[in-house]
Amino acid sequence: MTVGIKSSADRRQNFFVGLNTGYVTLGVPDQRYLDFYQRRASPALHSAIVGNVVIPGGFGSNASTATLSDDPIWRSLASAIARRGSLPGIQLTTAWQGYAGTQSFRAKEPGAVVDASRDLIAAMSEKEINRQLVAFDQATDRAIDAGFQHIQLHGAHGYLLSLLIDPAFNARSGHIRTWLADWAARVAAADAESSIRISLRTGASAIDCDDRAAWLDDLSQLAFDYVDVSSGFYNIDKRLIYPGRPEIIAQRRDETVALATRNPGQQFVYSGRALSHVTDDLPANIHIGLCRDLIANPNFLQTRTHGCANSGRCHYFSRGEKHITCGQW
Repeated sequence: MTVGIKSSADRRQNFFVGLNTGYVTLGVPDQRYLDFYQRRASPALHSAIVGNVVIPGGFGSNASTATLSDDPIWRSLASAIARRGSLPGIQLTTAWQGYAGTQSFRAKEPGAVVDASRDLIAAMSEKEINRQLVAFDQATDRAIDAGFQHIQLHGAHGYLLSLLIDPAFNARSGHIRTWLADWAARVAAADAESSIRISLRTGASAIDCDDRAAWLDDLSQLAFDYVDVSSGFYNIDKRLIYPGRPEIIAQRRDETVALATRNPGQQFVYSGRALSHVTDDLPANIHIGLCRDLIANPNFLQTRTHGCANSGRCHYFSRGEKHITCGQW
């Protein structure tokens, strides 16, 4: 870890966790995109992580995703976030050709999604898997060159990397673990922060009934600066990704606390209505991830009022819209 990273882990930090705003034109962020993040960045936010950015040559989760490129907007975006007092972060991802996100919040046949995901990974050759890993490496270099100082791998929600790293879907995941370790070391050598977003659960009982703690612990032992804890696969159960029901919120908190307690040497980002569930017994290695409250109120961290009213309008893809909206802001 760099000196800056060590000092940031000495106290509880706030993160704006990655999301897809849909504010793009032909895959390139537009002025709405820049304004969205610039308004929400502040010294109260350790890092504003620009979400769901597709690696060059990759595939987006929908038609409104941004793809990392040499366009000067990326450097302008990182600079705008930094000027406002937050560490500019970027979340790198890809789906696959033919991927289609479901608009419903729960799959009728989660087992079919699991089987299709396993078949997809099993059909990938070693050459194709390595090509994807090289593309993540190249995207990382491009992001750092553009001025992003926190680089996150999106290894959650059923996108390609989440399937590759997970032994429940990829029998060759040991090779991916080795690459993850090397990737984290490369980011540290570039004097940037590293993180990985993971899903505690998929939403499919056939997967989640197994003991996944050992795999989650192994992943947490890698030299990432932070492990960003989410849950759910997008095409199985979105309720786990965007918790709203009390029992799902409590489950996310309990499982995040258990993971952080088992791995005291790692720093974790806890999201999912997290700020309202910070208590004295929350482990010191847990930091807070915000999303919907900051969508609703760009100044939420300053006012702690007028946050998310849970209207659901931010779920733009599920509502058949092209970009994020919010009745509050």
